[in-house]
Amino acid sequence: MGILARLKARHETVVGSRHYQGSALVLTMFIMAGMLIVALGSAYVALLGIKGGGTQAQSTKAYFAAEAGAERLIWEVRKHGAVHSFNPNVASFSGTLVASSSYEVYFTQKVPSIIFTSIGEYMNTRRSVEIKFEG
Repeated sequence: MGILARLKARHETVVGSRHYQGSALVLTMFIMAGMLIVALGSAYVALLGIKGGGTQAQSTKAYFAAEAGAERLIWEVRKHGAVHSFNPNVASFSGTLVASSSYEVYFTQKVPSIIFTSIGEYMNTRRSVEIKFEG
């Protein structure tokens, strides 16, 4: 038996039949498709985290703008002394802060306690803080 015949016989005993010749390629394709699905899923989760972090940062800036409006209200009350002189549901005062954030303070309720609402806004996010004066 020649060398070529021996190699062919050995190849047929190792591989078996011709049905298995393309199986390595198919198996590789399935593994690569699985890896692609895992990579795309991980990228999507990371993208959601980045977007959520940006929304949280905007919300925090809007909250601090609302807090600035509340502090201004306290300053105005200490300076002028009268809380009853504000008009209901009309912006008592407003202001713009650095980084394009702003606030508006509204007189919302008089009885049984005096309540103001300070609304802070940054980009498309709004947060509000309620200020209650007793007595």
